[in-house]
Formats: sequence, structure tokens, C-alpha cells
Amino acid sequence: MANLDPDDFGALTRFFHEALEAGLNHYKGLEQAPVWQPAPEAAWRAFAGPAPREGQPVDQLLDHFRDYLVPYTNGNLHPGFFGWVHGGGNLYGALGELCAALLNNNLGGRNHIAHAVEGQVVQWSRDLFDFPSGSSGLLVSGTSMASVIALAVARQWALGEEVKRQGVQGKGPVLVGYCSTQTHGALVKAFQLLGLGSDALRRIPVRDDHSLDTGALQACIEQDRRAGLKPFAVVGTVCTVNTGAIDDLQGIADICEQEQLWFHVDAAFGAALALLEEYAGELAGASRADSVGFDFHKWFQVPYAVGGVLVRDADTHRRTFSEPVEYLETQPLGLEAGAPWPCDLGPELSRGFLALKVWFTFQGAGLDTMAASVRKHCHLARQLQDTVMAAADMETLAPVSSNIVCLRYRPVRGGNGAEDSEHYLNALNRAIVTQVQLQGVSAPSTTTLDGALAIRVAIVNHRTEWEHLEQLVRHTRRIGECLDAYYPSLLNPTHWHFMQGGDGRLVVDPVTGLNRYGCSPAPREHAFTFASSTASSVSPQAYEAADHYRQQLLHDVVAGEAGRVVPDYFRGLEQDLGRILGLADLDPGVVLLPSGTDAQLLSVGVTATGSAGSWVSVVCGADETGSGTPESVTGRHFDDTTCLGVPVSRGERLAGMAPIGYRAVEVHDDSGRPRTPAEMDAATQARVEALVSDGHSVILHAMEQSKLGRWCPSREVMERLRQSCGDRLQIVIDACQLRTDRDDLRCHLEKGDILLLTGSKFFTGPPFSGAVVFPAQLCAQLPRAPSLPVGFADYLPSDALGSWQSLVPGANPVVQTGVLLRWRAALAEMERYYAVPESLRIDGLNRFSNQVVRLLRDHPLVEPLFEPDSPWWARSDFSGEELSNRRTIFPFLVRGSVNGDWLDPGETRKLYELLNQELDTDTLEPLSRERQKIAGQCCHIGQPVPLKGSDTAALRISIGARVLSCGYHSGQGLEAHLEDELEQVDIILRKIRLCIEHCLT
Repeated sequence: MANLDPDDFGALTRFFHEALEAGLNHYKGLEQAPVWQPAPEAAWRAFAGPAPREGQPVDQLLDHFRDYLVPYTNGNLHPGFFGWVHGGGNLYGALGELCAALLNNNLGGRNHIAHAVEGQVVQWSRDLFDFPSGSSGLLVSGTSMASVIALAVARQWALGEEVKRQGVQGKGPVLVGYCSTQTHGALVKAFQLLGLGSDALRRIPVRDDHSLDTGALQACIEQDRRAGLKPFAVVGTVCTVNTGAIDDLQGIADICEQEQLWFHVDAAFGAALALLEEYAGELAGASRADSVGFDFHKWFQVPYAVGGVLVRDADTHRRTFSEPVEYLETQPLGLEAGAPWPCDLGPELSRGFLALKVWFTFQGAGLDTMAASVRKHCHLARQLQDTVMAAADMETLAPVSSNIVCLRYRPVRGGNGAEDSEHYLNALNRAIVTQVQLQGVSAPSTTTLDGALAIRVAIVNHRTEWEHLEQLVRHTRRIGECLDAYYPSLLNPTHWHFMQGGDGRLVVDPVTGLNRYGCSPAPREHAFTFASSTASSVSPQAYEAADHYRQQLLHDVVAGEAGRVVPDYFRGLEQDLGRILGLADLDPGVVLLPSGTDAQLLSVGVTATGSAGSWVSVVCGADETGSGTPESVTGRHFDDTTCLGVPVSRGERLAGMAPIGYRAVEVHDDSGRPRTPAEMDAATQARVEALVSDGHSVILHAMEQSKLGRWCPSREVMERLRQSCGDRLQIVIDACQLRTDRDDLRCHLEKGDILLLTGSKFFTGPPFSGAVVFPAQLCAQLPRAPSLPVGFADYLPSDALGSWQSLVPGANPVVQTGVLLRWRAALAEMERYYAVPESLRIDGLNRFSNQVVRLLRDHPLVEPLFEPDSPWWARSDFSGEELSNRRTIFPFLVRGSVNGDWLDPGETRKLYELLNQELDTDTLEPLSRERQKIAGQCCHIGQPVPLKGSDTAALRISIGARVLSCGYHSGQGLEAHLEDELEQVDIILRKIRLCIEHCLT
């Protein structure tokens, strides 16, 4: 049957009662519940499915209401809610809302009794503002819509009725309006929606009390008239959104009367002050306004959402919106009577019965009770102001005009250190607000006044008493003291943390904003980035994920203990890495570290620990790996400072580390000729077997992909060596580029190999995201082994070691936020990449790589280092069909001119730097407009790699995960995004030519 009414009205009546009981119980238990709490994943999932084909049982719907909606509202019913200006609602209004829903009236027009209710509410509104009885009024969703309606009337008043047909585009003088810098942002939207443009809204400075400066207003009007513009409207505010300040309405009214301007009053929540005689003088000017907008759902406590607009000139109001059509023709009698209809006063024809919940509230509570509630809030605000001003560790940031108090916590200390800076105080107070919200003890909001972040306490809820404000003060102080004493570094922005716990390469040049990798620790969206073989600037999506993670970490360490929380965060990231790479079921040991070089150092330390005999590290592709490799693979310090900031001597063996020898298998021979993969295999096998024959144990550092995309040895050789060398061989796979498919990584672990990974190459996480993954069989042996060399305490915090803490007894609990946040960003990129269907990933990689090769071949100054017929083009012995057997790093050489010599390493470095900056076209020869645009484009590609045996270096264009994931997730479409990316590569190559011709000649 198509009838939606129930067969059993009695059963549905029971469900109505149950829903009502659940709602009332929520009201009764407000004091015992958190002010606000985040909804769990289960609640979000409950509202994520498709629409059902069949009706669902009503009791199931009620379960969703009780379990997933009632506990996780925005908190404004609670007396401890002070965020923004949200009314607390009331049960009289809720009853009116239910009755309105049962009637299902359309208040757009036609002849029915509901219009009388709205008419009465509009009349009550006129009475509040002393508006004439002949003025018009309309109930709307809120002051945002009221502003649009009022300013639409003002626009027509200023330009005439022809504006309805012709619009404002190029028709007559340009209209400009005025409001204070503290006026609600809805006014900007109104100007935009009305075709006036936000530039036409002049933001007038405010006085010290944050009210509009009428002298500055008068001067601005005169200046605009002299410029040939047409001032038409001024907006005065009753209770500004930031501080509750009240503009000088009488002064504004005088100016509008003198200048013949429309005077609109935004009384979004301040309208309730009209109930109090003590504010009669400050609100008197509202009665002179041409229009007023206000909300009932704020300080009047009516349930959301309902507001109102009054317009003094009813005729102009009606003519602005009245648009006769045949299907809305009115008659003197019948259902079509009752003109003018409300649809003639606003843009909506379909309108709900908003008036009934207002009518129930006013009738049920009475004006005296409502006035008493508003008066109480103003008194509480002044009491809070006095309390804050008397405190040594708090201060107010604005005068209290009504019910809003702007304050901040300021630690008591001597001196003027960094902790006393505005930046630190802003971060501290922002964190305090987040923490009191997450802990459910209070819910204030924040705003910024003259550059200072304020804890904004808006006292609007009729249930609020002084005890709730005392609680806010108490918890603000408690959390502020805790954050300031124990976790001040966590208050720094996420990009600051990205620069911690590495080495000097992470330090940002204050002039360029870039680190020594040429990338930024904050999103750098204007740059074209194909440097994923080296390091990339973080993406907005990854930065957002890391920033959320930082704030959650801050909350958890404040709510718990850092000694328990931080290790759990490390374990969580380790598990995420194993899950994303499909390794979790192999039960590997994962240790997160700042860099691949740190991971390399740990891998040799673990391998050599407790094993008798002489160890030698054999490094494949040694001339195309990191500069710190010779030290790290032999257990020596590879820099002058460790990632924990401990000063050391580069090249000196770690304390307690046994001697480890070093043998290199280089790609290039002494003449600079690159060996073939087969020659590298033979050299590697011979070197390892000779060492083992001489009684050594070998750590074979296999190269999965080098800086230039080479590999060594083959899987066949590795398997042959495993069989012949047995426990005298440990293979360490340098997969730091992570251009290796998950199945192949898994295969290595199953065979007992150690994996070195980073999240900062192919997956474009921030630089210094390293990890070492140990196979389960090696992890099982470690508890029986002696401790690792004591020198590892200078590299490894105890929090990162997990169950391995006993192996490094000297390790200290250091909160290594740099590693945590950089890996969180990298994991976000991994998740985004693997969310792209595999077939699309493979197709996208194929298409993109083919086109990059074509572009490189066609360039007159560029020569690719590898062609598809080269044995180094792609490996064929891995099972992966996506990254393992496909070239995604494209190195190339650059000539100084057509048929000229290759650029030397210094010139190549200079070219690399020029590409990554905006060129000063004033210092160049005259360029076409197109070449000027290219000159100004920042292009970040892979850093130069010097080639052994030759006086040149290779640059690199590298495919990173974002080439695919950004297009897939943006909604742009993968194909269109790939075209955009290829166009960027083309521009990079064109800029290379421009730099050669104009900057390097």
C-alpha cells in the first residue's frame, strides 16, 4: 500500500511516548553528562548507508535516536556550554515544534489559521523594537536570511524596482554599504548573494570597546561619495559576535538620516536585551532603523532554527519580493484568500510553521521569566569579568558589554622568554579550549582580538549558574598549568614538529621557507613537485591528518600520562604501517625512526649483537645510496649530532659496537662505465662468497631502488646466497624508496630479510620518516641476545622500542613528536594511494611514465639516463606488477646548449635551485608573457646525483603517490588530473630551457 500512515496508531503512539521519554531523560541528566563528547565511529557508520528499499522497524529508528543522536549533540543544552551564541532551547518550544510537525502547515501563503500565529509573533517583535504597526515582518531561519532580505529591500530602495529585472551588473552607480569590523560574517555573504560583492561592504574600525567608530564611518562615506560611488546602507549591531559590544545606534541613525542611507540593525542575539529596561537607552536607536534582523533561537531560547526580520517600509518590502504568477493568484474568499502572503515578503514559497515554537515559548515562559534569564546572564558575565581581573594568571581581552567575556590564561612567571610570546599564549589558550571541550567539562569557543587569541565565554543558556562558570575557570587553570609545565613543545604548530628530531637538513631557510631538501614542512600547493625520489613538501591532506594527530596526542597526554600514552602512539603507527603494507599477519618487529640511515644503523646493530665472529657489510649500489651509508653500515656515527640531539663524532664507532667491515659493490667502474645488472649480480655473489669463505659473516645491503632507480642483486642471487651462506648471511633490503609492491616486501620478510623503509619518497610524506622492519624469526631470538650497544641510547628513545626496551637499558623516554607526526602524514598518503583501485593505479603509472619519457626525449637540451631498451629500465624478477617492475624515477642529463657539453655538478645544482624559485624577470632579457609565467613557476624536482667517473650530475623527475591519489580523491577525475600533472612536467622542461638560455649562459 502507498499510504504512509501506520496500520496501528496505538503502537506508534507508544513510540512517540518512548521518544519523548528519551528526550526528557536527556534534559534531566544534563548535569551528569559531559558538556560535549565526540561521536564514536559506530555512530558515524550508523548514518552512512544507502536509503533502504523497505521500511525499517520504528523501534530500530528509536534506538538510533537514543544511542547515536542523544549523547552526541553539539552540547548547547548543557549549562556548561559557552561556545558561540547557541540558545539552550526549552521544552515549551519543543512541544510547539512537535505540534507544528503534526499540523504540517505551509506558511508560504493561502488562507489558514497558522498565519495568525505568525502575525502575532511578528507583532510581538514590533513591540520589542518599538516599530510602527504598519511595518512588515517575516519569520525566517535566522539572522543570516534576515540580512539577505533586509539588504535586498535596501538595494531596491536605492536603485529602484528595475533592479529586479536588470540586476546590478553595470547598472548605474556602484553601491557600497558599511558595517564594523566586528559585524557577523553573514553580512559578507549577503552582499555576495545580492550581487553587490564583498568588496562593496566597507568594514569600519571600532573603538576600544569594540563598537563601531561613527567618526570613521562618516569619513568613509564622504570618501566614497567623492570617488563617485553610491553609499546606500549602514549596518549597526546589537551585541557583536566577538565581544557582545553594542554599536552607537543613535549615532548611526543620525548619520543615516543625514546621508539618506538605509539603516539596518543586526540584533542576531542582542534582541533579547530589549526585554531589559536597563538597556533601553543603548537600544533606543533601533526604533529608528529601516530594518532589523534577529534570532529567536539564541537568547530567547526557542529551539532551532527561527529568526525574524522587520522592515519599516512595508510597501517597498512587498514590492521587492512580490512576483505575481498564475498559480499563486489570490482571491477575496476561500483557501486562496489572505493576501499579501508571506511568500511576497521573502524568497521562499515553502515555509514551515516556525512561529508555533516561538508562540509556545513566549506563552509558556512569559516575558518576565525570559527577561530574568537575560538579566542573570549579564550579571554572570560581569561576575566572571571581576573574577578573571582579580586572578594573577588570567586576564580579560575586551570590556564586557552584555553576556560575553573574552579572557585568556597567562602563566605567572618572570622574564620574557618564548613562553611569554603572543604566539605561545595563543597556542596555549587554543589548546586549553580544545582540552576542556574534549574532557567534557565545559565548552567555550575561541576568537582573536587584536592578534590575541581569546577564550570566548558566551553565557546564553538559561540553565547556567555561577557554579558552571567557576568550573570553567578551575579547569582552564588546571589544564593551562599542566600544558605550560609539561607539554609546551606540543603547542607548537605541526610544521614546527616536522622539523624536529632529524638533522640540519630539516632546518628551514627563513628567506626561502625551504629546507635543504628544497621542500617545505607546510603545504606548498603553488609549486610543481616531482621530487619524490628525494623529499617532498607535505600535502594539505597529510598535513591535516598530522595536525589532528598532534592535537589528539596533546589531549591524551594531558588526560593520561606521557609514559603510557606516547609508547601506545608508536605502537599504533607501527601497526598501521604493517596493516597498510599487508605485513601485519607476519608479526614483524617495526621500529619507527627519523631516517632510513638511522634504520640502517639499527639493522646492523641488531644483526651483529650476540653473534660471534667477524661481520662485514657489503653494500650494493654504494655509489647511488645515501652519503651516510659507509658509516651507518659499519656501526659508526654518520653525523655530528644524533636524532635525539646528542653531540657525537662522525665516523666514530658507537659505544659498545663490535667492529664491522665494509665492502662496496658500485654501479660504476673507475672509468665511469655503469655495470649491467648481470655484472652487478656476479660481483655481489663473488664478494659475499669470498668473505664467507674467509670466515666472515656478511650483512648484505641489497638495493631495491637507488637514487637513480637501479637495483642489486637479483632475487635469484639473493636466494642462491641464502642457500650457500646459511646463518653467516643476513640480508638487509634497502627499500627506502618504497617503490616495491607489497607482495614483494612480504616475500622478503618471509625469507628472513630485514626491511628498511621510508614514508618520504614514493609516498611523499615529510622527510625523515624512517622505519626498520625485522622478520618474526629474528625478533624471536632477540630476548635471548645480550643488550644492544649502549651507544644506541643516543639514537633510540625508550618510547620507540616497545618490547625491546630491555635491549637498550640506557634509553630515555623522549617524546619524539617529529617522528610520530611525520609518519602519521606518510601513512595518510599511503592510505590515500591504496584507496585508488589497483587497475587505475597501474594504468595511471603506465600512461604517466610513457608520457614523461616522451617529453624527455623531445627536449633539445635533455637526455634521459635510461631508455626502455636499457637493462636498467625495469626489473623482471619480482612478482609485483605495479611498482617493483616499473620505472618511476626518470633521471636525465642537461646540456649547456644544443650540441654543447653536459652541465657540471655545480651548474646542475644551480639549475636545480633556479627551477625551485620564482625567477626575477626584471633581471632577464625581455620575455614573452608565456615565458614570464614559466619563469615565475616554482618547480621542485629530484636533487642532482653526481655520476662517478664523469664531470656531470643527473636530475630526476619522479612519480610520487600523489600523482594518482590526488586526482582520484579530488573529484577532478584521474584522467584529467594526469593531464594536468603532465602539463606540469612540460612546464618544468620548458623552464629548464629558459634557465639555460637566460641564467646559466
